[in-house]
Amino acid sequence: MSAVAAVRGLTVVTARARHLLSGVDLEVGRGEIVGLAGETGSGKSTLGLSLLGRWARGLDATAETLEVAGTDLRNPAPGVLRTLRGRVISYVPQDPAGALDPGSTLQVSFARVLGAHDAGSPAEQAARRSRLLGEVGLPTDDAFATRYPHQLSGGQQQRVAIALAFAVDPQVVVMDEPTTGLDVSTTRSVIALIQRLRREHGTGIVLISHDLRLLAEVADRLVVLKDGRVVESGPTASVLTHPEADYTRHLLAALPGAYPHPAAVAAPEAEDKPGLVLDGITAAYSGRPVTHDCSLTIPRGGTTALVGESGSGKTTLARCVAGFHPEYTGDIRWAGTPLPADVRRRTPAQRRAVQYVFQNPAASLNPRHPVGVTIELAVRSLVTRDRQAASARVDSVLDQVGLDAGYRGALPRRLSGGQRQRIALARALAVDPQILVCDEVTSSLDVSVQAEIVSLLRRLQESTALTMLFITHDLALAHDLCHNTVVLRAGKIVETGVTPTVFARPAHPYTQELVAAATFRR
Repeated sequence: MSAVAAVRGLTVVTARARHLLSGVDLEVGRGEIVGLAGETGSGKSTLGLSLLGRWARGLDATAETLEVAGTDLRNPAPGVLRTLRGRVISYVPQDPAGALDPGSTLQVSFARVLGAHDAGSPAEQAARRSRLLGEVGLPTDDAFATRYPHQLSGGQQQRVAIALAFAVDPQVVVMDEPTTGLDVSTTRSVIALIQRLRREHGTGIVLISHDLRLLAEVADRLVVLKDGRVVESGPTASVLTHPEADYTRHLLAALPGAYPHPAAVAAPEAEDKPGLVLDGITAAYSGRPVTHDCSLTIPRGGTTALVGESGSGKTTLARCVAGFHPEYTGDIRWAGTPLPADVRRRTPAQRRAVQYVFQNPAASLNPRHPVGVTIELAVRSLVTRDRQAASARVDSVLDQVGLDAGYRGALPRRLSGGQRQRIALARALAVDPQILVCDEVTSSLDVSVQAEIVSLLRRLQESTALTMLFITHDLALAHDLCHNTVVLRAGKIVETGVTPTVFARPAHPYTQELVAAATFRR
């Protein structure tokens, strides 16, 4: 197998002499998928971007060999990298929302990429755009092509980024967490696309992912990085079944289990203590319905999963519960009492009762506020005005999520993804809620950090009477953590039930598709 990308002895150092990569070797064959695994900060993305000759300002990169399709990237001639990127090697970013031009429609973005590489006439470019969008499971009509990125779901943005990366049939594609945030059926279509493109076009693919289950299914070879060094590499099956490095074994041990399940919820609560009830919720955006007559009862003290593909209405329903999306008809009741649709019309006690933990803690935490201030503001807003009592509550809740009081003065940018998510949980827990809405809270985390957050949520299950609504596209996590599961499709609830039953004997064809597509069902 001829190599389309080769790296020997790559070292990347910061201005303060911190090594991001140390003596890394990597080879990608034509038509080969090489997986890069490791936790945040291990150097995966730095290695991937090095293949495009891209390093942040202030970094110094040296290598014995750094070639893509025979082109030496160490000291390229002027204009070489501009020609190389896109046509020879392309990149799918981890955050498509930040990579897509917010001021350009999809039509314009595709025309810009295709036009830069002389990819045919306008009519031919339009035909190619439609084909590419169809290949990643998106609408191919002109109406969709005239949308802006902010009019797409996160999953749709990710698929557009993938389509753009393959626009001019590059020889190498670096994909940085390409399935993060995608539901299982969309992930399955992306996997099929990756495999088909490498098969039909001989594309070499570098697949960066914290999801070892995905890499196990897709990658031919696996490279495991820790602290900028390769600790293990080899055929994927060999690395995963007979790992030699302790670190690799640590990553594997952190994966969600095959089918462990939390203890069953107690018998249905008495009539005088009802749980969370959604009755006929039809939610809309600008008058366009996105959920349709959704009714369900979430038992007190249990964890209920909302699963379904991107755009199915999971987050919209959850936002209705929290009072963030008042544009709906129907009723939401907690403990028999109606909750006003708009959070601004809820009493302080009702606002305390329902707390929301967002998918991206980096975006939901104020970057200018130290951790202690962030949590204390929530306490003083909804619990007590007393500074001393609020300060004590900050220390208590930090301890509850496994962080010491030393984190009070830390700014979010100084924290890891897992630490930021713990802070987001601490802020929600600080006001002593009765309902905790967790919206994809583990989707962007490494497997080991994900395991820590899941362990924390398990402890909360065991030590409190907290009712949790857990939105996820990861069916393995839903099965590991949740007592009950609700399946949504196109804004409608198609199946509900006790989680083991839903997974073992799915009744609805769509649920059957989701379970069959889940990577943990290999």
